Amino acid sequence: MSYAFTSTDRDRFSLHDCRAKMTKIGVDTLTFSFPDGIYCADYGRDWPNTGAAEVVFPLDARRGSHVFLFRESDGLTVRECVTLGELAEKINGGGWELEFLYRYDGYGEILYTGCLWNLREPGHLDAQLFIGVGAKTVFHWDPPAE
Repeated sequence: MSYAFTSTDRDRFSLHDCRAKMTKIGVDTLTFSFPDGIYCADYGRDWPNTGAAEVVFPLDARRGSHVFLFRESDGLTVRECVTLGELAEKINGGGWELEFLYRYDGYGEILYTGCLWNLREPGHLDAQLFIGVGAKTVFHWDPPAE
């Protein structure tokens, strides 16, 4: 898809409370699509406030990327490690959406916390997404609808 704007200035953007409804895994990229938009400081304080958007993370294979999903079972919290491919299958199958909540930055790594929402049955799984990045994150977006 083609978008009106592109930026690598991550300080202008937030994915907080934004839901990814599609994802693509490339040779060295991880892309999330946000049909309902993301937050950009250029458009005020509403969340999300852009038109459709896409965020591309350039992956660093040496650092790796990991997805952890958490669920309750018999009073215990169980952590399950899934691959990026398994996460993509859940999201792209149409039954799940990944809501991004908080971002933490480390040296060459990004940690997002969020929720993987089940659209077919009520409920969600808490999620942690560790992304080993090799370059700047790329934000693509359309302006908000008038």
